[in-house]
Amino acid sequence: MNIINHEFKTPTQIAAETGFIIESLGDALRQFQDTNSKHYACEAAVNGVAAFWVRTNYGNTASARLTDTANLTGDLNTAIALVQLPLPVWTIFQQLEALIPLNRTAAKQMVVEYSKLGHMRDVEELLARETHIICNGFKSRGM
Repeated sequence: MNIINHEFKTPTQIAAETGFIIESLGDALRQFQDTNSKHYACEAAVNGVAAFWVRTNYGNTASARLTDTANLTGDLNTAIALVQLPLPVWTIFQQLEALIPLNRTAAKQMVVEYSKLGHMRDVEELLARETHIICNGFKSRGM
């Protein structure tokens, strides 16, 4: 079972399991502890809006800004508009490839953003992304 896609019953259960998910992802990716980003992602998940994690660490400013803004606003499209990525250093496509959706709402928003760029992704593929990344360290499907 993919715990990222699990339907949570109570806010307490959401907070406990989401915190575990994000901690596990951080450990699996051997990232430095970024407590602010973890807090934003947990809050987004608890509030029932799109929640994201990212496979880069907080030293990647563009990536951190986009992920944090998406978690704070609950909307990936709004976050992309607000952050104004430093093209061509980080394209929107590269950012989407680094994102990990923590719930179905986030995956659906990512599908929409990919389609705007002419790329096809489906919700189930994106929800399975964390398993692939955890199993293979920093490697991802795009490498």
